[in-house]
Amino acid sequence: MTRHPLSVRPRRRTALAAAALGLALATTGCGATDALVGVHPAPAEQPASAPLDEDGATVIATRLLSAAAADAATKGDAGHDARAKVLAGDALTMADNTAARGAAPAAATDLAKQPEPSVLAQSRGREWPRAILATTLDEATSTQSLHVMVSREPDQPYRIEASVPMLAGSRLPSLGSQGAGAPFVDVTDGEGLVMSPEKAYGAYAAALGRPAPKKAPAGVTTDDPFGQALEASAAVQAKALGKLATLEQAHEPVLDDALAFRLADGGVVTFGMMRRTDTITVGSGAKELVLPSRYSGLVGKKKVTRDLRLTSLEPVVLVVPTEGEVAAIGATELLVSGKGR
Repeated sequence: MTRHPLSVRPRRRTALAAAALGLALATTGCGATDALVGVHPAPAEQPASAPLDEDGATVIATRLLSAAAADAATKGDAGHDARAKVLAGDALTMADNTAARGAAPAAATDLAKQPEPSVLAQSRGREWPRAILATTLDEATSTQSLHVMVSREPDQPYRIEASVPMLAGSRLPSLGSQGAGAPFVDVTDGEGLVMSPEKAYGAYAAALGRPAPKKAPAGVTTDDPFGQALEASAAVQAKALGKLATLEQAHEPVLDDALAFRLADGGVVTFGMMRRTDTITVGSGAKELVLPSRYSGLVGKKKVTRDLRLTSLEPVVLVVPTEGEVAAIGATELLVSGKGR
């Protein structure tokens, strides 16, 4: 039946048009609706990916390392406050103690002159904390260092939390595709590993003790340049002291700020700190020990009649495998305090 156009009221015409349009869209699927109004599905979240692209991570790493070098030698509260803007955790502890001793590490003072850092990996996922693992090369000494930058919260910038030179001849196993990211690992979690990172530091510390433990800790090796250097140094000191005094060395893990990442093969690379205490006890056959200038300035006296205690900080990077032995790939030490009686 044909109707005069005027017999259809505007509201009715609008309603019919809307109904016809709705029917057409219903028969062609939701894609037509999205195309019509310009709305498209949000891109799928990629949880197994790094939070930044390589260029962005490199820019952050370069800026932080340059800033850390700029304030490396400044003493007192002003120096601490300046360093705390770019450093945190073990890296800040080491930097503050280094500045207090009166000299910035050579690697730090020359850092700004080095080629830009190479980003090795980032943490996986879009949540916080987020981390960047980078490396730099000191061309003057051919020393390669590992640096971990961490952003703990969405409103907190990245800061360097670990910065440790690699040991000669060591290598960092693959962390997999940089785009996929390397998952964080809790240092108390030993699932799939020969032991947890926490226990690895305990075993490594015990194995380094002097006198050497009667039974070497299982699952860990100290046959690395750091362990060998400590052993050689202890032997030289013990020989020099002879029967006049005895030397003991004890290493204690300090893991409040430890970090760990999953490797591509299922193992873990972990960054932590140890505190070493050297105790020299004066024997009954000696009246006193005259301290070398390196120690006398730290202790505040030139002689001791009972004992001398020296404390050093030791940042150490360990690789904890799924099978085999835990091994150190990075380490350094810094003498920070002394006490003599």
